[in-house]
Amino acid sequence: MVIPVWQAHAAEADKPGAGNKKTDKTLQPEDDDFTSTPFTEYGEFNEDAEEAEESKFFQQGRFFGVSLRSGYEGLTGNRGQLWRGGFPVIDVKVHYWFDFTVAIDIGINSVKHYYEGTSTAGRTDISMFQMGLDVKYYFDTRNLSAALTAAHPYVLAGIASFSKNESSDNDKIVNSDSGMGFAAGGGLEFAIKQKKIYLSLEGKYHFINFKDTYTQNFIKTHSLPDLTGGFYQTLLGIMFTW
Repeated sequence: MVIPVWQAHAAEADKPGAGNKKTDKTLQPEDDDFTSTPFTEYGEFNEDAEEAEESKFFQQGRFFGVSLRSGYEGLTGNRGQLWRGGFPVIDVKVHYWFDFTVAIDIGINSVKHYYEGTSTAGRTDISMFQMGLDVKYYFDTRNLSAALTAAHPYVLAGIASFSKNESSDNDKIVNSDSGMGFAAGGGLEFAIKQKKIYLSLEGKYHFINFKDTYTQNFIKTHSLPDLTGGFYQTLLGIMFTW
């Protein structure tokens, strides 16, 4: 007996499990799930943003620079009551920028002071010299006023080696001392020619511990129990960058 085709298909469809393959989800491939979660949002390296910032820095930023500045050095505390002078300060620096916000300065700095002794001791001249390194952080002023943006404000922290020589009226060295010190300060850089020439204004305070900081040699002559006190400088100069 010949079974019609339509009956054969109907009989096949009536068999148990005939349509299970169409509804069995274990046999279907899963779709990619791009739902936003804290894990999918996290990214330690934002390569697109970094590349854009680096490209902008290479186009508009400064890489190296040299500066020559001069100014005044004053003192605080008991040492400030004894020492006089402090002008001019001669300051020479080399600059390097890592990006728009971080830079380092390496430089040398010299200045002269003096103090008056007793009627028999006379005047003592002091030559100060330092060599140090500063790390500078420039504030992001893109969303601030035009005046602040043009000033390129920054803060700094540094470390330096200091030395001083004291000589009497006949240029005989009577005392030589050295010590390490730390610095903190800030400044402004006004562009005279963008990326080329800048007017630099900086203020800095030094914390130095010389060997004679706690000397008692000036108790009788100047009524000073020690020579504690810090050093501060205000500098103005020109900076060339490329």
